Amino acid sequence: MALEHPYIELTMQLTDTNSVAFKLDGCREDIPGEPEKNCAGLAVIELLKRIDSKTGVLIEPRQTISVGAGLGSSGACASASVYALNKLLQLNLHSNQMIEIASQGEVASGSVAHADNVAGAMLGGFVIVKNYNPIDVIRIDVPEVPIVIGVMRKTQRTTRTYIPKSMDLTLVKEQLSLCSLVVHAIMKGDIEELGKAINNDHISEPVRSQSIPGYKGIKKKLLENGAFGCNVSGGGLSIFAICEQRRTKDIADIMKKAFAHENIDSEIIVTRASNDGIREVASE
Repeated sequence: MALEHPYIELTMQLTDTNSVAFKLDGCREDIPGEPEKNCAGLAVIELLKRIDSKTGVLIEPRQTISVGAGLGSSGACASASVYALNKLLQLNLHSNQMIEIASQGEVASGSVAHADNVAGAMLGGFVIVKNYNPIDVIRIDVPEVPIVIGVMRKTQRTTRTYIPKSMDLTLVKEQLSLCSLVVHAIMKGDIEELGKAINNDHISEPVRSQSIPGYKGIKKKLLENGAFGCNVSGGGLSIFAICEQRRTKDIADIMKKAFAHENIDSEIIVTRASNDGIREVASE
């Protein structure tokens, strides 16, 4: 699901260098400058390879999402870069083509090409990756969903490999029911039902929450103080909570204090779901 903020903003220009390069002056994040190790760079390389082009590209990130926090920074960077290059070269690629190419950029951060984050960044709203071969994405408009995020960072590149490859059938049934409930809540515009649906997870949360100090206690406090649901954000060590708009400040304060109690330095973000995907904000 796309968020109003944080977001990635970058500029791109074509060069005569026959190479992909980055200008990282003033970028607050520690972003790899080697294109093969950078999600945006790897996605651009993939696109240029597919069209058999030697065009040089200079990418300058200007506004970034915290890296390694489970907020989809890699997917946003890869999507923005593919979108920009498609426009500069007037390739007229459709969204599924751009999503598939951008997904290759995810290899730089998690060793696996996947489309969930890039599709959300590219299209906005709530996305379901229906098929990978060929790529096929369903997009649903999202209602007003207030979200509070406690941002942390992880040391490992990805926790995806720690997720079990098999599950008990009873848990599979419960998980499928929860996934269906998520879609139902979004289409109905019921944020309380949505919070309850995301509050339980048998696949990702049990593994990824183990790296968050005091996770169970933090989650308990948030739920006791008005959050409809709480879970781990993506593959990072960040926590997100869904609540009523009038409760966002209280939930943010509780989250900040709970992190501090665990001696965790965190950044708290109050945001909301967004139906806006990638767009051009300026031309130079």
